[in-house]
Amino acid sequence: MLTIVLALVFLAASLGAYLALSPSDTQLRMAARLGSIRRRQAAAVTPAEEELAKPFSERVLRPFFDQIYRRVLRVTPAGMKEKVRRRLNEAGRPMDTGRFLGLKAMLALTLGLLGTLLAVARLGSGPPLNRFVLPAVLLALGSFLPEFWLSSQVTKRRKALERALPDVLDLLSVSVEAGLGFDGAVQKVAEKFGEPVSGEFTSYLKEVRLGKSRADALRNLADRTELTDMRTFTAAVIQAEQLGASLAKVLRMQADGLRVKRKQRAEEKAMKAPVKMLFPLVMFIFPTLFIVILGPVGIHVMEAFK
Repeated sequence: MLTIVLALVFLAASLGAYLALSPSDTQLRMAARLGSIRRRQAAAVTPAEEELAKPFSERVLRPFFDQIYRRVLRVTPAGMKEKVRRRLNEAGRPMDTGRFLGLKAMLALTLGLLGTLLAVARLGSGPPLNRFVLPAVLLALGSFLPEFWLSSQVTKRRKALERALPDVLDLLSVSVEAGLGFDGAVQKVAEKFGEPVSGEFTSYLKEVRLGKSRADALRNLADRTELTDMRTFTAAVIQAEQLGASLAKVLRMQADGLRVKRKQRAEEKAMKAPVKMLFPLVMFIFPTLFIVILGPVGIHVMEAFK
């Protein structure tokens, strides 16, 4: 027993000494951080070596294409640049104006050059007019494809905003009725919802914090989204602020109205569904049914006439 007790005492003392002398989690994190700093300092390189260490795409391709984008943007008319900028804002700024115009020009020129090479190779001895048809078609296609992609992005973003707007107004009205200010309620919306709602309302909050009036920031929000429901909502909030009306009541009325409109849109789509199903029924389902039903009859008729 004495031996066991001494062994247990020795183990307890060893464990206590280990726990007392071992570094804490904070010390371990600090040591790891200092080690990483020392390794970076030991591996310090000159600016030239650091530049050469970058991938080829960042060293050569990206500056080359950026230069093309800037030149295309410089020669583009101001009206077209403003139109593209507004469309990109409606799509959530997937890229800047110069990059979009540059990619559009490069794609159109690439497809046009490809069409020219194909036309010369295949129609070298044909009429001269035929040699210009394929390059013109591919050139137009290269110019149209980026616009089609941008339109699809705008439509997708508008539909997402339109679907989420009644829930957004519900949260705004509940937050204002609970005692928050309008900007605080908007902050709650930006935290609770994902894109594109959070991005648009975060932009509104940034504009207000930078010194814009609430009315101007709301108008910019409506201009970016280009939604009728959003324009109605922002106009109601601006009017309530100017006239001193109850903002919570206005938001509640707007939320109720948008919920009714969403229900009506769903009913409208449900009423259109039978008409939209008619084409696939006629083209794909009815022929299959005719084959299954009339196929055996046709086989028996053919055998009878043999």
